Amino acid sequence: MFGYVNIDKMELKFKEYYSYKGYYCGLCMMLKKKYNNLARLTLNYDMTFLILLLSSLYEVENKSYSARCIVHPAKKQLIIQNEITEYAAIINLILSYYNIQDNWNDEKDVKSLALATLFKRQFQKASDELMRKSQSIRVHLENISSLEKQNSSNVDDVSNEFGHLMEDIILYKEDVWENTLRKIGFFLGKYIYLLDAYEDMEDDKRNNSYNPFNNIEVDDIDKYANDLLVMNLSFLSEEVEKLPLVQDKGIIDNIIYSGMLGKINMTRVKKEKLNERSI
Repeated sequence: MFGYVNIDKMELKFKEYYSYKGYYCGLCMMLKKKYNNLARLTLNYDMTFLILLLSSLYEVENKSYSARCIVHPAKKQLIIQNEITEYAAIINLILSYYNIQDNWNDEKDVKSLALATLFKRQFQKASDELMRKSQSIRVHLENISSLEKQNSSNVDDVSNEFGHLMEDIILYKEDVWENTLRKIGFFLGKYIYLLDAYEDMEDDKRNNSYNPFNNIEVDDIDKYANDLLVMNLSFLSEEVEKLPLVQDKGIIDNIIYSGMLGKINMTRVKKEKLNERSI
């Protein structure tokens, strides 16, 4: 349920793209430092957005350097890290472990069981560092699982749970920005859950798996889903604009107004092409 919060590379300035990759590589290196090389397999772009947003808000001091890695052995890459990077690495590991466990519980995928075994020690270390956050994530995921087992047709009920999950994740500090950050996390979480469900509608129907959109009776489910996604993205952008963001604001805007919106549009177009072929 990750990979929906990304940049639109073609619309970024070169300097912005270079910085974005620096934060992304910084997270990758932090996963290696805190856990091990294997933990880098859990890396996802969604956590890079978290780093960008919180780093800009709290104006934390960045540490920048160049280094080679397994993916780029020939040329050194820019690495940007700060205190938010470490926080994001812990959250990244916790979320990835729960996601792997969820895949095993739902699909009995042997690969997921093997990965869960491999990451168990690293998960325990991460969970001990942010125990309250880890417990909150687990509770919300259990609530989602319960609603899915009930075959709930209420899209808001299930997506709200993932929204509340992201609320806790994005809240780095309980301060004057708490209310706004919680709203950003909530709408971000709903966007991720809804887009994942919308994208998987056909596969879930074919596999007899739960999907809230397949339980709704509307004249045009694609328009309904698209309107819901755009509305949540609009609420998200409205809350982000309330924050005094300066550093990397161009990258953050690119992710929201081009990357995330573009993902909705690409999914809709893909479905329209599939529908045309099926007629």
